[in-house]
Amino acid sequence: MGTYADAVQTLDAELRQVEQAFRGLTEDDWRRPTLLQPVDAALPPWTLFELAGHFDISIGLTRMLISSQQDGQVGRDRVSFFIFPRAEVAPVVYSYAYTMVEGKKPADMTGVLHETFSRAIDESRATPPAAVGSGYYALMQLGEFVPSRIVEAVVHGLDLTDALGQDSMATADGLAMTAAILDQLIARRYVPGRPADLADDMAWVRAASGRAPHDDPRLPLIG
Repeated sequence: MGTYADAVQTLDAELRQVEQAFRGLTEDDWRRPTLLQPVDAALPPWTLFELAGHFDISIGLTRMLISSQQDGQVGRDRVSFFIFPRAEVAPVVYSYAYTMVEGKKPADMTGVLHETFSRAIDESRATPPAAVGSGYYALMQLGEFVPSRIVEAVVHGLDLTDALGQDSMATADGLAMTAAILDQLIARRYVPGRPADLADDMAWVRAASGRAPHDDPRLPLIG
């Protein structure tokens, strides 16, 4: 699946696309709802403003891992990071996005994301992949955590472009990495193998992440 340097480069390319897309939003665009449905159906979906807050959290976790380097038993990898009880985790993730944008304006978020994205990439390049730190749920190696951020960037990048009615901005390398991780995820959680009609990586990522409906009972794998 490539070297650590390749993964950092791919994440950098994905985040540059995301940042550019956020910079192009109009005042009305920031208020557009995403198509994501919260676990609690009574709650409203994130707007693109809250989605930006989630990006700040999600990519910022890379910096948290680097700053918390320690000796210890690694508990998760790029695939098992995405194995968790959605009913417990999703509400926390949902509400934290609101916390991250509290007191801010949409115009502030492009600067916030630029700082978070650029520092996460710079610090990842300056840190060896074997470095171990907090991976949110458990200790992880940085070399495993960075690929998990590619999944986050690609999937939530779809949330951004879907809300705008635009085509995906995912890079070919980012899409391929995300699809490969989801291939491993379905094998660990159920039985290996995508549904036959999801050979195309984009179709697979959309269905596996719940961004497109599918009748396979194993899907979606992540939300």
